[in-house]
Amino acid sequence: MFIDIIPRMLVGGTLAGLAAGRAARRGQLTMGGEYAAFGVGAASCIGGIGFGLSLGVFFYSSVLLSTWRAGDKRHRSRAVLPESRARNAWQVLANGGLFAVAGLGWGFFGWWQAGLFAFGALATAMADTWATEVGMALKSAPRSILSWKPVIPGTSGGMSAFGSGAAVIGAFVMALCAVASFTVPFDVPRLEAVFIGGLAGTMVDSLLGASVQSRRWCDECAQWTERRVHTCGYRSYHRSGFRWMDNDMVNLIASLAGGLTAVNVWQP
Repeated sequence: MFIDIIPRMLVGGTLAGLAAGRAARRGQLTMGGEYAAFGVGAASCIGGIGFGLSLGVFFYSSVLLSTWRAGDKRHRSRAVLPESRARNAWQVLANGGLFAVAGLGWGFFGWWQAGLFAFGALATAMADTWATEVGMALKSAPRSILSWKPVIPGTSGGMSAFGSGAAVIGAFVMALCAVASFTVPFDVPRLEAVFIGGLAGTMVDSLLGASVQSRRWCDECAQWTERRVHTCGYRSYHRSGFRWMDNDMVNLIASLAGGLTAVNVWQP
């Protein structure tokens, strides 16, 4: 079994290195993000070609959606979100690190729990990313998941009809990738487990974003924001949530919740 892993490591490392290098040249990854993406990609491929391809589906679909109507999205969310910038190592690991680690458990030991956890975590990341990008691109009117009051597009914890629909589709697509990676023929129980895990993790993401994620306030504009320096030029200050609970930490915890949900939902 371990002999089979060596070719996966070589092929996975090569493909991950090429993909990470290309993303870095296009300004999508920092140098640290490039190394992190290489490590995540190479480790994921140890789980099998299906794991590597699934990570590719998540990465490239996220890139494509982020460029769709990018100007409109920046304009609608600029009062809340910082300017778009290359992803750093922590951002890469927050979205794909748990998938890679669990993929190692599947690749080396064949643990079903590790495989399900991996795809539940990745389904969460994909559903959340699709919800954010599609919701802002289609000019949905987001509302807070807690108060149900209208919020500015890009606000953490905001939900919209188009965004929620995209989250469901994203989780289902990753569930299809999961069953294609695990077994043939089609395995409905594992598909359901990953799908439910992805949706549950996305819900956790929204709840954390609306409740305990760090929120900043601009006195000049009387507006919530995630920008340290608001668009008016005045510095914002921390006013709500935990200082250490930024968006990346929320993504990591949500992915953990999605993976654990997938493991617990599955009935062998």
